[in-house]
Amino acid sequence: MTTLKTDVLIVGGGAVGMTLAIGLACQKKSVLLIDKKPKATPASRQARLARRDARVYALNLASLVLLQEVGVQDFARRADYTDMQVWQGDGRGELIFDKPDHEEILGSMIEPSVLDEALMVRAESAEISPFLSVWHEAWLDEYVGMDVYGRGGQGGVRVLVHHEGKKTLIDAALLVGADGRSSMVRQLMGVDISWLDYQQSAICCAIKTDKPHANTARQAMLNTGTLALLPLADLSADDGGHWQSVVWTLPRATAKACLALPPKQLAQKLAQASGFELGEVGEIESIASFDLSAQVAKSYTAPHVLLIGDAAHGVHPLAGQGLNLGLADVRALLDLAAHRVLSDAQANAQLLRQYERARRANNALMMHSFSLINYAFAGGIFQKEPWRFIRSEAVNLTGKIRPLMAFFNKKAGGF
Repeated sequence: MTTLKTDVLIVGGGAVGMTLAIGLACQKKSVLLIDKKPKATPASRQARLARRDARVYALNLASLVLLQEVGVQDFARRADYTDMQVWQGDGRGELIFDKPDHEEILGSMIEPSVLDEALMVRAESAEISPFLSVWHEAWLDEYVGMDVYGRGGQGGVRVLVHHEGKKTLIDAALLVGADGRSSMVRQLMGVDISWLDYQQSAICCAIKTDKPHANTARQAMLNTGTLALLPLADLSADDGGHWQSVVWTLPRATAKACLALPPKQLAQKLAQASGFELGEVGEIESIASFDLSAQVAKSYTAPHVLLIGDAAHGVHPLAGQGLNLGLADVRALLDLAAHRVLSDAQANAQLLRQYERARRANNALMMHSFSLINYAFAGGIFQKEPWRFIRSEAVNLTGKIRPLMAFFNKKAGGF
């Protein structure tokens, strides 16, 4: 059986795992990334880019800076937004977030297909590829545990990987689980999760509205849940900024009933739910849905192993911060890994402790904050007086306190 040594083994080839892999390769560390998905052909990559993706990542400034620093910046298209508007469907006041001082934008909406392509192009570049290997259709053997080895201050993990019909032993100084909410790495670590079911589903689709988005991200806080209207980049010169990505949070039974409607009727319901903020909905595409829950790993680390992104934490899509939190994990880990020899057991253990301290409390705070905001609008008690009035006045007052809004603007940018 073949044995391969690497500084870092990353499990999971999504945006978080791939960004981390590229960042570590920039530090000239040897990285092996394994991903269950088959490798996309050039033709399939171009075909995917040619279609409008109903989903978008709402990348904040901090995430965009990170991607630029690791050389991921040649996006096929993107929809920058300069403002974010949040309003109540049944109350007074609205919150307006605008771009920070000395910045041109507040963030950018980038379709998953576009970000995936930019990451792959960078991973295959002459600067990165000598340090980064990507194995597709590869996975950890779930029946082989992780064995800590080491002598003379050196250490790491040994795992068995299936790839191209054979098994390979991988010795890595650091193993990173970036393999999503059902993380195999987390299971091998023996780490449990805390889980919260929101009893809600999100309807996702792309819509064409009468009015253009004007580079503004919009979110209506409704009694049934949030309705986000997010700018989509123009796919053709005729689009004129009229296409939006929709994430509509509803109780599961309501969502199921909406999904059973003909597309034209669903489009009408969406326009009504938004208060016709952008007029009527003329077209609707790529309708899909998913159930909503939150989860957090009870530990982010084990000896020579750590979790990142959705493998460590999953949040409500409110404010679109899921990927931003994962990329903040990447930023923290890259900063800690710089100038460290990962095979040094003492340096490795210190990195793990510092990473857990830096990210676990912050991510847990964000998860609970999103849960609280969701409950404040969709929870049963807040549909009754005086709680509905108190919530309405609180939002109205918040929007008038400039220092507080400046603080929220900074946080919206990821800083």
